[in-house]
Amino acid sequence: MVAALMKKLILGIGVVGGLLSCGPMGDPEVTCDASPAAATLGTNVQAVFDTKCKTCHEANYSYGDYTTAEKTAAIVGKKSLYAGTGATLLVVEPKSLSNSALWLKVIGGATAGRTGPKGENVYGKMPNDSTVLTAEEKKLLKDWICSGAK
Repeated sequence: MVAALMKKLILGIGVVGGLLSCGPMGDPEVTCDASPAAATLGTNVQAVFDTKCKTCHEANYSYGDYTTAEKTAAIVGKKSLYAGTGATLLVVEPKSLSNSALWLKVIGGATAGRTGPKGENVYGKMPNDSTVLTAEEKKLLKDWICSGAK
């Protein structure tokens, strides 16, 4: 009896902790740090898009044009093509990793079990060619989104 109650209590604490951390069960990959490092398109983030993304995300590409900081900024707050009807998934939602399709794709996409908050399929990992984002580049993108995606 006591063991069963303890198990329920621990499970309940885990659920509440997951809700409070702004990510599924406290998943650190989709939870913003309390104080993200300074990251802006103009100072350091666009360089990642320039070297790792814009060969595919070129002018007028339907999944986002990342050729300049101004054009990259246009994806922030824009509804994702993966959102489907009634879903709220954005390409980049400032201060939300779990509702940013770009971030979900960077950390593995659907093949890694990543979906939007309403189960939206974000499909494959990005970059999807032989290009690989370093841990530092991923951290920079994470900090950019978490600090407001400016």
